Amino acid sequence: MSRVAAGPDRVRPADRAGGGRHDRRRLPGGRVAGGAATAAAGRAGERRGRRGADRQDPPDGRFAPPYQLVELRVPDGPLRARLDPHRPEPGARRSMTFASRSGRPPGGGPVRRFVRGYGWRAYAIPVLTVLTVLCGIDVANGSAAGLPLPLGGSGTTGDAVTAPPAAAPARTEPTGAPSPVPRPTSTRIYVDDAGGGRARPLPATALPAGGPYSRTGGGRFDVVPGSSKVYGTGALLRFTVEVEAGVAEDGPAFAAAVEQILGNPRSWSAGGRMAFQRVDGGAVDFRVSLTASLTVRRLCGYTLPFETSCYNGELSRAVINDARWVRGAVAYAGNLSAYRTYVINHEVGHALGRDHVPCPKAGALAPVMMQQTLGVETAGVGRCRANPYPYP
Repeated sequence: MSRVAAGPDRVRPADRAGGGRHDRRRLPGGRVAGGAATAAAGRAGERRGRRGADRQDPPDGRFAPPYQLVELRVPDGPLRARLDPHRPEPGARRSMTFASRSGRPPGGGPVRRFVRGYGWRAYAIPVLTVLTVLCGIDVANGSAAGLPLPLGGSGTTGDAVTAPPAAAPARTEPTGAPSPVPRPTSTRIYVDDAGGGRARPLPATALPAGGPYSRTGGGRFDVVPGSSKVYGTGALLRFTVEVEAGVAEDGPAFAAAVEQILGNPRSWSAGGRMAFQRVDGGAVDFRVSLTASLTVRRLCGYTLPFETSCYNGELSRAVINDARWVRGAVAYAGNLSAYRTYVINHEVGHALGRDHVPCPKAGALAPVMMQQTLGVETAGVGRCRANPYPYP
């Protein structure tokens, strides 16, 4: 390599930027050149990079022209864009390859090509597929009972909350001999079997035959006017008697019946345990409401597909089903007055905090907190006798 002597228009090796390999000389206008290629690039930049014909370089020679456009070339010719960088063009002597950012081949496997081609859809499709399969499994395993969902609040109790389990269908034992099917308990009440011409026993949960009752109501409860004396000598509990709008029962007659039942010395006030008074306004401890059968579904839920009554603790309301008030229950064998006494004492018992109890032993009086609307027999214990009072 030859050296260029330092002089006014020369640059010593120590003055070259970065200590380059080629000598450079200063050109007119302050430009520096170092070799034939650099001189050619300088001439091209002087022809193309000047913004104006009258533009002059700074007199001190420290800066190059504003632009120096250099045409980059490769051995095969100038660089130019291709539509498909992976497919060589006709007549090309050399193909160009592009390195991926991750350092791996750009092609990848089928999964990478699928993700690159479909973007976010590649992630959404598997997720939706899994969700669809899970929903299908959930539907297949769901209950097929066909009963409406309970609509009552969590505080509802009464005959509709629990019930004796239904008899399971006969199953074949491992030995192949069928297990005996339990015979239904006779209620001594029979109804015509539609279309069969035979008589069948009336189930204990069935609504007996009788007069018409209100199926739908207005959803509004009207307090029956009037008040009573205080029954009993214990802590005083006040209550109202209400009838749902649209129920055809006589409101004053219903209120008089409730007052008489709770005032009976065999009811909850027996032995000075508590006292009751009916009022028609002010603060009350609970409400006794005669209700249409479909409104009962909304207030008590539909856990059982039977006509029942309940106590709604969220509303402090003993919900008396008009269907049962008119027809009674099979366990009372047509004694409607005794059943009405039972259903009032039973639902008010829930208002007092009492829970359900089973039949204690065969032949005994049924506790008033037993679900006598659904029957008076407890599996494994036996049949009790119907009883409408807490302290008979």
